[in-house]
Amino acid sequence: MTSETTPAAPPPRISEPVLNLHDDAGLGTRVTYVLARLIAKQGYRVWPLNDPGIRALALLDTAIGRLPRLPGVACSVTELGSVPVEEYRPATTAQDGSAGATVLYLHGGGFTFCGAGTHRRVASRMAQALAVPVYSVLYRQLPHGGVGSAVHDAYTAYRALLERCPDPGKVVLAGDSSGGFLAAKTCELAAADGLPAPAALIGYSPHVDLDADRRDHETIGHDALMPVSAYRRAKRKWARGPVAPRGARSMLEVDPAVFPPAFLTAARREMFEADIRDFTRLLAGAGRIVETHIWRGQVHAFPVLDALLPEGREAMRLTGVFLRNKVFGATS
Repeated sequence: MTSETTPAAPPPRISEPVLNLHDDAGLGTRVTYVLARLIAKQGYRVWPLNDPGIRALALLDTAIGRLPRLPGVACSVTELGSVPVEEYRPATTAQDGSAGATVLYLHGGGFTFCGAGTHRRVASRMAQALAVPVYSVLYRQLPHGGVGSAVHDAYTAYRALLERCPDPGKVVLAGDSSGGFLAAKTCELAAADGLPAPAALIGYSPHVDLDADRRDHETIGHDALMPVSAYRRAKRKWARGPVAPRGARSMLEVDPAVFPPAFLTAARREMFEADIRDFTRLLAGAGRIVETHIWRGQVHAFPVLDALLPEGREAMRLTGVFLRNKVFGATS
């Protein structure tokens, strides 16, 4: 692992160890990268994103949800507010500064697909690695609701969790891809409404800006998983109701003071890498605690594939180290 810095001139300097570059992609990871580029990316390129096509994508969540579950983690279905969630509780609970913490996890999927099934493994792994309960939010997605509805559900679940959890000051917001946007968005709305801020923000390839395609194709076109054309087709549907969007479309336009200590990951040359780097600069320049890790040879949101990729498991380990040392260690 090596550290990378940016020039001192604007944008603000990112100093070590805020931004870390990982080069150690194993053989299995390289095979996954090639298969994603040859199969998954081409499938996304041609898959119809009309309502029937989006409904068909839900079969992926159902199929993956039938895979064996991670042992040592109990799973149950409940609600936070009026929003359905899956609750994961590890067999052992934290005895250090993390004791009493709770994670609210928001899955990715471009606001169109994925859900509890596709993300049950990463949510269970997080509960096990951190030894704290994790709630995975089943927010509305297309074709049933656009980004505004997803944000509403995520924020509703957060407000309800503040009332239910043992320590409202130890709620961690986490998410991958579009779920990372929802997690950051919840920070923005909580600050606007005067609610307690989360203890930390965890983003695995977070979707920082809903207009990520604004960058030139040379910057965003190398993603091993997401074609720019598919992103733009999905984007045209994100404004669908029934709940209207609220606040900023880009977390780069939000006052960085609203964000808690943040742990972020990205794949080198993925579509969101430039925005994640800019988000890191924004937070670091404002004196916020932020730690960003960028892996070469990885696919978008690779920590979700921890069952296949050792780098995904390493990202989860680093998440725990960050929370224990830079968030809860100071308050234990």
